[in-house]
Amino acid sequence: MSLEKGVAVLETVSGGGGGRERIVLERKGRWQVARHYLPLLIAAAVFFAVVATMPTVVSQASSFPPGSPGSPSASGITPAASPGTPGVTVDGTQCGPGIRQVPWSRYAPICEPAWHGSNGGSTYPGVTKTTITITYRYAVSAAEKVLYSLVAPSVVGTNSGTIAAMEGYIKLFNKTFELYGRHVVLKHFVGKGDFLKEDEGQDAPQAQADAVTAKQLGSFADVSLLGSTPLYDQDLAKEGIISIGATAMPQSWLEQYAPYAYSPGASCNELAKGGAEFIGRSMAGMPAIYAGSPSLTSQIRKFGLIYPDVAEYQACAQTFEKDLKTEYHLNVKVAAYTLNIGELETETTSIIAQMKADHVTTLICACDPVSPILLSEAAVSQNYYPEWFSFDIGNGFARLPEPSEWKHAIGAGAQDIPNSELGAYKAWQLAEPGTQPPTPTFAAVYENVLLLFDALQAAGPNLNPTTFEKGFFSLPQSEPGGEFGEWLFGRNVFAPTASTGVVKWSPTAISAASGKRGAWLACNGGKQYGIRGDLNLPPDHVQLNCPGAS
Repeated sequence: MSLEKGVAVLETVSGGGGGRERIVLERKGRWQVARHYLPLLIAAAVFFAVVATMPTVVSQASSFPPGSPGSPSASGITPAASPGTPGVTVDGTQCGPGIRQVPWSRYAPICEPAWHGSNGGSTYPGVTKTTITITYRYAVSAAEKVLYSLVAPSVVGTNSGTIAAMEGYIKLFNKTFELYGRHVVLKHFVGKGDFLKEDEGQDAPQAQADAVTAKQLGSFADVSLLGSTPLYDQDLAKEGIISIGATAMPQSWLEQYAPYAYSPGASCNELAKGGAEFIGRSMAGMPAIYAGSPSLTSQIRKFGLIYPDVAEYQACAQTFEKDLKTEYHLNVKVAAYTLNIGELETETTSIIAQMKADHVTTLICACDPVSPILLSEAAVSQNYYPEWFSFDIGNGFARLPEPSEWKHAIGAGAQDIPNSELGAYKAWQLAEPGTQPPTPTFAAVYENVLLLFDALQAAGPNLNPTTFEKGFFSLPQSEPGGEFGEWLFGRNVFAPTASTGVVKWSPTAISAASGKRGAWLACNGGKQYGIRGDLNLPPDHVQLNCPGAS
């Protein structure tokens, strides 16, 4: 749908308006929509953007909600064999030590020979002798209409496409993963809550009502993706339902709601460590060679941090600033912007003026995907062309900032590659041969559903949140080369992403993924760098080798 039609929808929703009001409504709609994308995009790559350090708390054993028939007892249940036991899996793969359950995924668990016996029947609400019920919540609201009027389906997809993709992957995984006599059943429903309002801390009663609906539908786990919010996930936990979707949350939050909240991304704690380490090793103390102004490219980098003025982001920014100062002796110019659209344009102009006056060469934009539009416009108007240190916000949003500014943007993530090379695409061809995935966000759908099935297999036949958590922690490290970076598991690891690549935006290159002009291109030969564990670190005090140096 065109932007003009999008504005028309906004005017209908908001009660009309024209002139300057019409422009504000247009920007307000884009702003509200994009705020929700921040955690989803962080999960993909942003290990050096918004960061925080929280105290580590040992996860406590969970208690089952009132009336739950499940318990950790495995009495009368036939146990699963140890992963890697020689035999043949449910889909005919020869199992053995170190062999993955399926050969087409670098993220699959170690194989299980086909299981036969008693699974205990209803071991927990949402689990029967033959089924495991999962839910997907979506909205039909004014905000949802704004989303699909301002952001083309070719960028974000639709709910119907997402559901179709889930159904396809679930069909494939039911045939190929060991679920001990059960199969996963997806139930989707229209929620009462508005996920955009929930992201702002509003609509709490509606989020709670939706969690109750999921409970009434017999949900064991929820995979709502875009419809997943902290409020909704917390209410799911209170109902004893597992959620796969809590992205970039603090470790303390994940542990508070254990064993119910998980994410394929990374916790803020790991983002903090990786972010400070990356900037300290690969950017500090060297010239800003990717800036646009000749007066800046010869200067030793001076960093400025821009972030939203929200409580949790304040803590993140303060911790990030402190880590850079104590570990790498870097003083960072810090500026925060409000989420009030009426003030944002004025604030971004002021922020850019401050950064320019303070001779900042490199802006660390710990931003949502829309604020770079206004920030880059302000920078152009002030003839200021610094390096932009942002994150891979995808091809759709990356085309929105001023090209003369954004061509100086470096981010975290992977170089654009053809869909045919993605594990998610290869799996879809096994699920629905000869067809195209029904949503452009199929890789995100695949990632969440795959993580769920990994843990379901690892949980064994006695399925409940405690065994799910134990199985999740026990999953093996992923094989190198996957599109989501490295996954590392272990005790209290609820979000396994542990590495990312580094990319630079080119407004002229043709994207191998979309076929459109504008692409993320790999730096340092496409190497992956770790944010925890013993994974690869960038070379110390060596410039990033990215395309497009000045």
